[in-house]
Amino acid sequence: MEFNSHKVLTNTAWNLVSYVWPILFAIVITPIVVHSLGIREYGVYVFLSTVLSMLGLLDFGISTAVGKYLAEYYAQKDFEKITKLLGTANSIFSGVAVLGLLIFLIGSLVPSFTSLLSGFPNYYIGIIAAGLLFAVTTISATYSLTFNALQRFDISSKIGIVLLAIQQLSIVTLVLYGYSINAIFVTQLVIACISFLIHRKLATKILPSIPKKLLWDRVEAIKCYKFGLITFINNISTSSLTYLDRLILPFFLGPSNLTYYSLPGNITTRVPGFSNSLSATLFPMASSLQGLGDIEKIRILYIRSFRLITVIAASITITILSYAHQILQYWISPDFADKSTTVLIILAFTNFVLALGGPLSNFLLGLGKLKFLTTMSITMAVTNTILLVILLPIYGINGAAWAYLLSLAPIVYMFYFTERHYLSLPERKKYYFKTILGNILVGGIVFIVAKIFLIHLIVNLVTALAVSGVTALLYLGIYWLLRFFERDDIESVKLFAGRMVGKK
Repeated sequence: MEFNSHKVLTNTAWNLVSYVWPILFAIVITPIVVHSLGIREYGVYVFLSTVLSMLGLLDFGISTAVGKYLAEYYAQKDFEKITKLLGTANSIFSGVAVLGLLIFLIGSLVPSFTSLLSGFPNYYIGIIAAGLLFAVTTISATYSLTFNALQRFDISSKIGIVLLAIQQLSIVTLVLYGYSINAIFVTQLVIACISFLIHRKLATKILPSIPKKLLWDRVEAIKCYKFGLITFINNISTSSLTYLDRLILPFFLGPSNLTYYSLPGNITTRVPGFSNSLSATLFPMASSLQGLGDIEKIRILYIRSFRLITVIAASITITILSYAHQILQYWISPDFADKSTTVLIILAFTNFVLALGGPLSNFLLGLGKLKFLTTMSITMAVTNTILLVILLPIYGINGAAWAYLLSLAPIVYMFYFTERHYLSLPERKKYYFKTILGNILVGGIVFIVAKIFLIHLIVNLVTALAVSGVTALLYLGIYWLLRFFERDDIESVKLFAGRMVGKK
């Protein structure tokens, strides 16, 4: 287990680097892009990007199935099955790429989606570029999935860091020189082609079993689709929960209000983003351990992961709540902060819940508990849709934020059911009492200190970032001083640090 602990923590370290890197670019580049494009045009850009993300559902859950079975086969050292699986995956992803491209090409022929895109010159160029971008990204899926399934997060992180830097710098250069959204999508297409070539070369190097041509194995295809179709239903529900507000909000309130809603969301999604970077290893690790039949290590993985995720997510959430208005004021503008601070506060609570629910979903996927996960996802998606229809016309962007938060209530039941029925964990009331009480106590202390003392140190964006970092560390420090951390967690971190120092 010591080796596994080290491996999980090492992969987590790389995921954290990949998580922090885009944040650094977003802090600097997002205000430039917003002010260069304008509030309305940036809203159109967010809308088109959301459509592009939603069409990722066209793979019908196959990517998740391939990741799961590749992790299992690799743990069992069954390279014959790996070749059949990945060759079949290449064939499926190629078909999905063609289908997605056709959808975008048809869309480019429509005179206008709605009045939403009126005034957007030659938008069909951007749509075609987005279609090609989707096709290239989909074809790359087999190779990019390989790194995570084999738990080589160091490779995927290094690739992502370099390509993200190129992408973000190109975007800011384009908008500063007055280029439109079309140019942004064309540039992303070029970068996606480069990414495909890099992923394919490195993936075939670490896993020679990857076939270089399209194959078709009926058994593996059926197996992937049986797993994938249930995952697909779950993905539809999850994507609806994540993107539905951004898709329908422009039609109710216009693209400008989408900007006022989406930018606070971009800040708060860093909370589940951070937890996902910590827990990205849960899916392949759970799949591998299940393939080996090691239930006890699965329990340990679950317990230790969620203890640490809860505390770290709470520290970031309290930081956002403490300086919500100041963050928006110095990041975008005072006027923007006046209109979006309430949304930021509501979405901070929302994304704290998602920070716990997202890793739980990955864990359940790794265990293959799709029916339960899908039922919960559908419940939350339907609830969110109903609440959006009710609250959005009345309360505007604040109503959309409340709808999102209230729809996440079933996540509490997901934890209870998982621990009781899938992991057979002993009574957990004492653990939850200690965890909830500890975080409320520490959160209250930090919030008071922030509002009375630290907030007055914020005079610009640099000081806002510095004070925010100090506040998050203060939370963790007080949590440690009050002895709320478990000894196992501290020992795991010490083990990781010691081995890293030893390597150097």
